[in-house]
Amino acid sequence: MIQCNKVLFVKDEFNMKMEDELRIQLIKQFGAEVLIAIEEDGTENYICPTCRRPVAKRDNKCFACEQVLKWDNVKRVETQTCGVKTGTISFQVPGDFVKGNCRKCPISYIARRDNENVYDCPLNMRSDCPITLE
Repeated sequence: MIQCNKVLFVKDEFNMKMEDELRIQLIKQFGAEVLIAIEEDGTENYICPTCRRPVAKRDNKCFACEQVLKWDNVKRVETQTCGVKTGTISFQVPGDFVKGNCRKCPISYIARRDNENVYDCPLNMRSDCPITLE
């Protein structure tokens, strides 16, 4: 008897989780008014009201969370500043790596510039590489 109750309990939790996910998907199908986020420097960005990620003007749906967007009554909101934190990542580089040589850097990527493929830095600091070597 106890094992049957446990199986039914797990099944009920599974059904509840499925119902919650279905409810979320149904809610996202109803349009939500786009917001204009005003940054500290005065710049304005359109953002999704659900996930707060930027959206392009006149998009019908947020690409991040798939929320249907409405553009009838766009509201302005000020973004809250939470200060600034410094993050550090650590990774290995080849033994012959030299700062500024994006070709051997593991975080670089191949970009298309002037009809050529070039190694580019995602930090946009090619001439002043912030990577420190130990």
